[in-house]
Amino acid sequence: MRKFNVFTLAIALLAVFIAAPVHAALQDMWADVYTWDGKQSADGKPVLTRKTTNITYKVLAVGTTTAETLYYYNTPAMTSLTNPVTATIFATDSIGHDRIQFRVDPTDATDDRYVDLLVVDLVGGFTAFVDNFDKYQHVIVIDERYGIGHHGSIWFGNSSIAVQNTGINFIAGSFIQDVRVEVVTAGSGLSLDVGILAAATGGDTDGFRANVLLTTTGWVADTGVITAGTTIDWTEATTYGALLYTAITGSDAVEAGGGRSYLGHIITTETSAGNLVYGMSTTDTTGGFIHYWFTRGR
Repeated sequence: MRKFNVFTLAIALLAVFIAAPVHAALQDMWADVYTWDGKQSADGKPVLTRKTTNITYKVLAVGTTTAETLYYYNTPAMTSLTNPVTATIFATDSIGHDRIQFRVDPTDATDDRYVDLLVVDLVGGFTAFVDNFDKYQHVIVIDERYGIGHHGSIWFGNSSIAVQNTGINFIAGSFIQDVRVEVVTAGSGLSLDVGILAAATGGDTDGFRANVLLTTTGWVADTGVITAGTTIDWTEATTYGALLYTAITGSDAVEAGGGRSYLGHIITTETSAGNLVYGMSTTDTTGGFIHYWFTRGR
């Protein structure tokens, strides 16, 4: 019988522990993305269309707005993956599946299992927010129906004061009802403009929101508030842009009380360059989400 070397066994076990992966809870997650515009088959089942391009997404720590640390899906080299994941990577990643896919160690204190996903179809601006996404879910459906209201979201950052193109291309005939800003990371003395690409028909880079202050976290309230004057109560300037409201700046005079009229905005022409843009007043560490409410055009 071969003698068992206890010393050799101890060295082997020590090597196993030393070689154990640092990210013991890393998980590979993937899902195909489909859209639904309300069509149904003869037997009443929804007709879905698989998306292989024009999808961007952000992976968030479950229940938070904090971006997770990502790696390329199923790659031993542990190559870092940008988060948000761009539409280019979605369509042409190294695996070539044209789907949402990434490796992550979920910062989920309860289950060490889940993440949240914000998925954006750049053609139309439709989004899906997926709570508690895990490695067992492999289908995401984005609601893109006609005749109903949609709430879309896209993230913003402060890498440059130049106008940033989100890539969202609203469908011609879409009616933009409202645009609001949610600040996640506040910045000192910063303001944000949101609008339509200048090169587009009816373009106005601060046409939705103008000079929205990013100095406090949370949803930013409009500054168009009633001010008590000595002769009349009057309305100050609004942070809504000219595409959504016509603002009449008031003053403390009876003949100039001020006010605003709601317009909303209809997208008359699509542009392949993208429609929704934002710009910063200066550079600083800040970020958050732009939310928009709209109905789809035909």
